[in-house]
Amino acid sequence: MTKNNELKMTPNFIINAAICSLFFFLIAGSGDALAGPLDGASPEYGFGKKTREEIMKEKPRDAKIGVLGDMSGELSLFGKEAANGAELAADEVNARGGIKGKEFDLLIFDTAGSVAGARLGVETFLKHRAVAVVGAATSEVSFAANKMINDNQLPLISSGSRRRLGDTGPYNFRNSLTDANGVKSMVDFIRNNRPWKKFALFSSVVNDYSIQLNAVFKAELMKQKLEIIDEFYIWSHGMESIMPDERGVEAQIKKMIKNPPDAIVYTGGDEEGIKLVEEMKKEGLKIPVIGCEDLMTEAFTELGKDAEGTLVFSGFDVKSKNPKTAAFVKNYTDRFGQAPTIMAALAYDSLNILAIALEKTESLRPSLVREALMDISKYAGVTGVTTIGSTREADKTAFIFELKPSGGKYEFVYIHGGH
Repeated sequence: MTKNNELKMTPNFIINAAICSLFFFLIAGSGDALAGPLDGASPEYGFGKKTREEIMKEKPRDAKIGVLGDMSGELSLFGKEAANGAELAADEVNARGGIKGKEFDLLIFDTAGSVAGARLGVETFLKHRAVAVVGAATSEVSFAANKMINDNQLPLISSGSRRRLGDTGPYNFRNSLTDANGVKSMVDFIRNNRPWKKFALFSSVVNDYSIQLNAVFKAELMKQKLEIIDEFYIWSHGMESIMPDERGVEAQIKKMIKNPPDAIVYTGGDEEGIKLVEEMKKEGLKIPVIGCEDLMTEAFTELGKDAEGTLVFSGFDVKSKNPKTAAFVKNYTDRFGQAPTIMAALAYDSLNILAIALEKTESLRPSLVREALMDISKYAGVTGVTTIGSTREADKTAFIFELKPSGGKYEFVYIHGGH
């Protein structure tokens, strides 16, 4: 892969938003003509059902897949990890003969973390007549160019986004573990493997994701007829309508002493999660915590015995003994000098899913590519077995981890699911 400010016409190259205009000047003078017009691909209007005759009037796209993400901004880790995962998958697919016997190009665009950069990236891919895009889990990638993606029938698979995207248009796909699937996997595991019957819900009102995930847990616990005996909230210290001694973790734990649950469902981040465990210890409570991968941090793990038994769900197990996953982790680590994150793993799977769809589709006409993606079923990837559902969201089960002693220290150890 080239550096951000270098520009080479190779199967893998980075386009930076800041030098995009210069890029098009260089291409125009290089003799390496683009397949599409430089003034942009004409919208083919992706909303609505098309007849076979209308589909066949669409112009086939080229064998090019884009990667759109923040490679240099505040959330550059997300973009770089997604680009690395997609690049590794692309090279492996091309080494096996490519798609329909032909190698394809991987175009990597740096949005620089801006809405304008994301839109410019989609515009760039359309000018190159790219057939699809893998996007990192940042809001400008997920939403900024949404209308442009759908109007121009450019499938985008978001790798890692927590936000539901399927409702935003027929060409938006998401290859992340959904909250509904993650929570269902966790509650199913608890019903079958733990004696817990009474639960308390603990969420942070200053954390949008905590509120969202709390609602999903509440619905699933009720659906499976498990008892919710109380709900607790961590309030912002700036909320004057809430008494000071009612806002923090300490006040909520004091309330819990009167009627302790079998387990606590906690949906916030690790900082408040640490306070939760520490305050329970002060009050002499030892209640297991249930949460998501936001607790899988070094700081929370350092709680050790005090947090032993904490259960979390995630969409990836970097230590998996599954041969396919183990090979991916080794190849990624050898190539990039560090173990892959879930973002890299999801992008790796997303590009492989695209390769399967493109191999099966009749032609690279946008509607046919979309149909082929909708037909993806039981793809065994490094993030689990994936089926694309009717709302273009990935249907998969979660990896369940438990905090326990391992090799002389405490860590989250895989115990169930995922594969």
